[in-house]
Amino acid sequence: MSSVSNVKSSADLFESLNQARDTKSKSQETQDRFLKLLITQLQNQDPMNPVDNAQSTSQMAQMSTVTGIENLNASITSMMTTFNAGQSYQAAALIGKQVLAEGDTMQFDGKTEVTGELDVPDGGARVTVTIYNANNQKVDEISLGDQKAGRQSVSWDGKDASGNTLPAGKYYISATADQPTGAGKVLPTYTYVGVKSVALDNGTVNLSLSDGRVLPYSKISSIM
Repeated sequence: MSSVSNVKSSADLFESLNQARDTKSKSQETQDRFLKLLITQLQNQDPMNPVDNAQSTSQMAQMSTVTGIENLNASITSMMTTFNAGQSYQAAALIGKQVLAEGDTMQFDGKTEVTGELDVPDGGARVTVTIYNANNQKVDEISLGDQKAGRQSVSWDGKDASGNTLPAGKYYISATADQPTGAGKVLPTYTYVGVKSVALDNGTVNLSLSDGRVLPYSKISSIM
């Protein structure tokens, strides 16, 4: 069953914001204690040897700087908490959808054309795509010809080399670029995989995919 794990609720979000507010209050208390001590020092100073005004001003400036930094840190922490919660809710909408991620696994439903992408190296190359079944047996080969450098799309009609439609199931894609040496260079491939669940782990939104992998939300290229 699809699920969302560790995604912050509204109550959790408000609790985090309150913690940031409490941090500010403690910082203010420290500043108040400093001012009370300074006033007490001024009230009890020796009239013949008064407190150096420059020194007092410097101490107050230092306290103000420290307080400002602490407040800024608290504000940034609060903003990051809000951002992570928002990203979690956004990622939760991906459950049940297909996302494009680096990998070689393709799920064929028995009738719908399977699409994916691959990275062609600088300068371009003549690209060949090979399809394997779950038993690692070669079932089809697609010649894409000369391709420009960068991300390029590829599709497979679900048929073998003889034109027979293959049964639904898991298949694998491999792409190679011809090289002058004769040895093919394996290219990175990207396929669509279903999202089963979403989890928030130490501020990082992770997606649990139907092929068993867990990937950060940032690794997703597109959504179908």
